[in-house]
Formats: sequence, structure tokens, C-alpha cells
Amino acid sequence: MSADERVGTAIRERLAADLAVRGGRLALEYFHRAQVSWKPDGSMVTDADLAIQEELATEIAGAFPDDAVVGEEGHVEDDRSSALYSWVLDPVDGTNNFGRGLPGFSVSIGVLRNGQPFAGAVYDPISRWLFTACVGRGAWLNDRPLRTRPAPMTRSSLFSIRTPLEDGVPPFVDEWLRRYRLRRFGSTALHLCYIALGALDLVHDHRASLWDIAGATPVLLEAGGMLTGSDGAALFPATAAHLAGAPISFLAGNPASHAQALLDVAAAVPLSR
Repeated sequence: MSADERVGTAIRERLAADLAVRGGRLALEYFHRAQVSWKPDGSMVTDADLAIQEELATEIAGAFPDDAVVGEEGHVEDDRSSALYSWVLDPVDGTNNFGRGLPGFSVSIGVLRNGQPFAGAVYDPISRWLFTACVGRGAWLNDRPLRTRPAPMTRSSLFSIRTPLEDGVPPFVDEWLRRYRLRRFGSTALHLCYIALGALDLVHDHRASLWDIAGATPVLLEAGGMLTGSDGAALFPATAAHLAGAPISFLAGNPASHAQALLDVAAAVPLSR
């Protein structure tokens, strides 16, 4: 890596954090007065999502015109498929909370390098918690370094899943509901950051999107956490399909809880066939 590129990577790391906070402040301006509409797939979108994404994308394009920018509210740059760096934006992760005037939402910005997680920032403007990370430089909550809590799952463990479960409750999820304590806060990005914090033990999502996880993935991995497909396969490098919004099924946790969850899923597969 050249000296110029090292400078550029440091600037991208700082810009991601700065823009996450800026997006969070803009979200608070819309909070309790956001105009809600619905996408064809039935998911909620607000005028805040669109305004925040436009502002963040404009800033990124001005700073790094050769980088690709992909957002939940549509591709911002469609002609940068060969770019070394891709910015993945979720202007409001947790829109269903935000649009109803509830806490539990965040602004998430992920930077991929050659499709691999490079830097990320997730900002919760209600708590003023800024989660940041960059490959090789650790994970942080504001000024506090983060490490996962390396603990196996017990009756006091907290886990999160996405609902609704359109095809019914998988056997392994049914077992988790019997064994552990369920928590769901509404923002996938925050769920992953909470693993890095040592607060949540396990997160399973059967249809996340790349923008749900791109900002938080560096935080989780740099804190010592694990993130794979539900079958244990690697999720990165990101594919063109995932950049276009294809659903992602994942398991995330500390090393012990993640390994345990993979065994649970594998044991349940014959039962679901």
C-alpha cells in the first residue's frame, strides 16, 4: 500500500465516523415529524432516510469521486462496480422504530475494500453512542475500546432474531426461545455492535441486507466477534447480488456463542428436511 493510499484509508475511516454523527443529527431533526411512506415490498421509508442518504452520498462523492456508493434507498453510483472502495449506507437502520417515534435506530456507514469490510461507523443519536472500527486498528464505543465477552450460551444469555418468520419458526430458533432470553431493539447494526459491547450474546437474521451489516461488521470483527452465514460460510467479499440488496442469512456472536449456534443450526437441518 502506497503512502498516498494509507493517507486515504485513514481519511475514509474518519469521514465514516464524522458522517455517521452528521446523519444522526439530521435524523433527530426529523424525529417525531418524519413523513412515512411504504415501499412496494411493504417496508417503511421516511423522508429522513432519503434526505440523510442524499447528504452523506454527496459528501462522499466530493471527497472520493472514484469510490462507489451504495445506499438502502437505491444505488447512488451505478458506474463504479470496479472501484477499490465501496461505501454502503443505511441512512436510518431501524426505520420501523424511527417512523413510529421510538428509539432503537442508527445511522450506519460501512466501507468495503475489494469487497471486504474495511471501516465502519454506527451512530445511535438517542444515546449518543458512536461505534467505530477499522481493520487492524480496533473497535471503539466513543473513546472506549471494545472486546467481545467470550462466554458460552447459558440461561441468562441474550439473543436476537428477526421477525416475522414467514416460513415458521426453525427448530433451532425454537430451542433458543426455550433456553435463552430474547431481545430485539430494531436496528440490525446496533445488534451487531451490542455483541462487540458484550451485551448481546448471539444474533441471527434470516434476511438481512448488506447495508444492515456493513457498518457494524468491522466493529464486531475488530472486537473479536464472529460473523458468518447461518451455515458457517464466509459472507465476504460482498457479491454484486448483495450490493444490489439480495437477502443475507447470518449468525453473529462471540467465538463461543457463535460456535455453539452453528452446532445448533447444523443439528436442526435434518429435522427441517
